[in-house]
Amino acid sequence: MSEKTEIDEFYDLADQYMQEGRYEEAIELYHKLAEINPEDDSILMSLAWAYRDSGRLSDAALCLEKLLEKELKREIFTGFAFDELVKIYRDEGNYERLVAICEAAVAAQPDDVSLLTTLGNSYLGAGKTDRAVEIFEILAKMEPDAPALFRSLGNAHIATGDFEEAEDAYNRAISMEPTVAHRFYNELGNAFSRAEQYDRAETALRRSLNCHPDQPLVHCDLGDVFVRQEKLDDARMSYETAAKLDPASKGGYYNRLGNTLAGEHNHKMAIEAFEKAVSTDPRNPFYYLGLVKSCEIEGFHDKAREAYKKAKSLGIFS
Repeated sequence: MSEKTEIDEFYDLADQYMQEGRYEEAIELYHKLAEINPEDDSILMSLAWAYRDSGRLSDAALCLEKLLEKELKREIFTGFAFDELVKIYRDEGNYERLVAICEAAVAAQPDDVSLLTTLGNSYLGAGKTDRAVEIFEILAKMEPDAPALFRSLGNAHIATGDFEEAEDAYNRAISMEPTVAHRFYNELGNAFSRAEQYDRAETALRRSLNCHPDQPLVHCDLGDVFVRQEKLDDARMSYETAAKLDPASKGGYYNRLGNTLAGEHNHKMAIEAFEKAVSTDPRNPFYYLGLVKSCEIEGFHDKAREAYKKAKSLGIFS
């Protein structure tokens, strides 16, 4: 039997083990193949996938980092190992390594817009907000007609607390694609809301609705902002508008309002919202869960027991 035939059999058996979920046996074979053909990158990639699928992410990352070293030395950057490493480090929340590999990739390919964008987002995830702004400013100069990059620049400015610059960046994006201004305003409003800039969030979301008033989810977003501003009547009206625009989803909207109110410790009003959700869809267990929890917190134990019994009688709770 020739060496080539033996290698082919190893390949076939390793692939079979992977398909059957016998990862440790596949890993052992890929190691043997790597010893026979140390320059074959496809074997190292297969080994990395075997480690990944078996849950050994740190071992997978070690294989991929070895591949990345090779990728970075080539004139044409394929990015196969890089893309896999980005997924692993993002999922793990390992922003130190994520930033490191992104910086290495950009150093090798400084004009690659996609790599720069990934680096900018990695800086944001790592809390290096000033560096993120620098990267997205570079990108905006490289691609002055790309609205998505100005949106990302705006988000980076929000992360640094420079809210006026954020609005300017979003306005640049809107000027390039005015037909989707409502989407940009909605994204800006939600970004301001996450930054607890509720007045700015309200303004942006109102602008979105001025462009397109028939957006039920934006009405919900605005309602959430009103809850956090303690404008409770306005919040109720926003959610009622969403329910009228999309009656098929109104149970979900009332439940969302209930959860938002409960998150702000306004359980009395949350109970009203959950009751509306239940009346809309009395077989949805999540609506009862919210109702029972808020009733218990408010001390309405009889009402909580009644809601629980009702859900149980419908076979929702065991």
